[in-house]
Amino acid sequence: MTDATLEAAAGQSPGGDMTKEARARTGGVWSPPGFSWALFEFGRNPYYLLIVIYVFPPYFARVVVGDPVRGQEAVASALFWAGLICALTAPVLGAMMDRSGRRKPLLAVFLAAMCACAVSLWWSTPTGLGVVGTVAILTGAFCAYTYSEVMHNAMLPQAGRPDALSRISGAGLGLGNAAAVLSLLVFVVVVSLPSAFGHTSAELQTLAPRALGPAMAAWLAIFVIPFFIFVPDGAPAGGSWSRAAGEILSLRAVGSLFTYIRGLFREFPQAMRFLFGRMIYADGLTSVMAIGGVYTSGVLGWSPAEVALYAIYGSVFAAVGGFLGGQLDRIMGARAALISELSVFVVAAVAILSITKESIFFGLVASNPHVLSGSLFPSTSDLTYLGFVAVLSCSLTACLSSSRYMLVTVAPRHRISEFFGFFALAASATVWIGPLLNGLVTHFTQNQRLGMSTALILVITGLLLMIFTVKHNGRPGDGKGA
Repeated sequence: MTDATLEAAAGQSPGGDMTKEARARTGGVWSPPGFSWALFEFGRNPYYLLIVIYVFPPYFARVVVGDPVRGQEAVASALFWAGLICALTAPVLGAMMDRSGRRKPLLAVFLAAMCACAVSLWWSTPTGLGVVGTVAILTGAFCAYTYSEVMHNAMLPQAGRPDALSRISGAGLGLGNAAAVLSLLVFVVVVSLPSAFGHTSAELQTLAPRALGPAMAAWLAIFVIPFFIFVPDGAPAGGSWSRAAGEILSLRAVGSLFTYIRGLFREFPQAMRFLFGRMIYADGLTSVMAIGGVYTSGVLGWSPAEVALYAIYGSVFAAVGGFLGGQLDRIMGARAALISELSVFVVAAVAILSITKESIFFGLVASNPHVLSGSLFPSTSDLTYLGFVAVLSCSLTACLSSSRYMLVTVAPRHRISEFFGFFALAASATVWIGPLLNGLVTHFTQNQRLGMSTALILVITGLLLMIFTVKHNGRPGDGKGA
């Protein structure tokens, strides 16, 4: 492909910014565009891991809601509404990107919305935002996070040469989890040294989770800067957001949506079958991640310090999984890697669901409550749970990395942004089903373990679809005939 062709594809004039994009497409993980694309997740992912999963939800359940079971229901409610909104809008955003103008300004708007929502969490108290206000803020932030993910993922091809994209993708997830470890370590230090901050331990365990919002907003604002400097925009030639909106949102376009999707299944069956399978298993993965902090706090009775340490521990193995996923993609192909990673996840998840404070392996083995001295993770249940969490975290993040790379290999290059919109749909169209099932089962059974088990059913269903319906081997290609 000539430079002139590349310039036209990127919507840049010859001799202009296209030179920057042409150079980016020859770089690897450690080139400025590749590393900056990965560093974006270093800045953004701690928000999701600390605010959505590990630290803030247990605080929200314990202090704002006042009950772990109702707290799990409330977190599931926020995910339900966010998933429903994103299911209706994220694919539209992806489709518009293939016809759009400059992408970075809109991405900056979504990141600014995330920062604003994060700062607002400082006022999440029973007499401040309350349950309804906090759920609304979490819903808005989750939507902004999803939109930023659609745009960031769709710009992966601009980050480096084709054979380096799997490693760049894996490096992004690895760096994101490494950032979570660093921020969680700071949190543990803060709640462990109350006298140094002029508060009691109980006061800090209430103040520190609220302070995470403003802290994560500042972290995000700093570490996304290199992305905006070094990663090419990649906007199509002659693109316009207003024209794209008119084309995509016209009554004629909406009316022909189902015909259009059927056409994609005929033209790119393997890509669409993969996206359908991912729609199912990603819902389960998201539910496990999002409810994890509330689940451990309620089922195992872990303190905020234990939850934070568990998050650090899990994030270390998740960071390993991000890099491992990239390597498995190269060795096995993305499809085989995905099947292996999902299978390992299922085994680890079943083992985790078998654990309570009193026993492990569904009551076959009694738990010794004092196998270790001290107040942190003293029981057999705690230690066994941590052992399986290492496997779960590693396989989950590897699966996320392989999923993203699988789409790069199977989707048509000239419509990659559009397919990343469907990729977001595959992660959000049914994401409201997982939280809805979780919330309903938790509510009617008053059992957090049964509520969490609904996510495992979705993962197993997605795994079976990957095995029996998707035949593309996940090796690099342009997606033609897939």
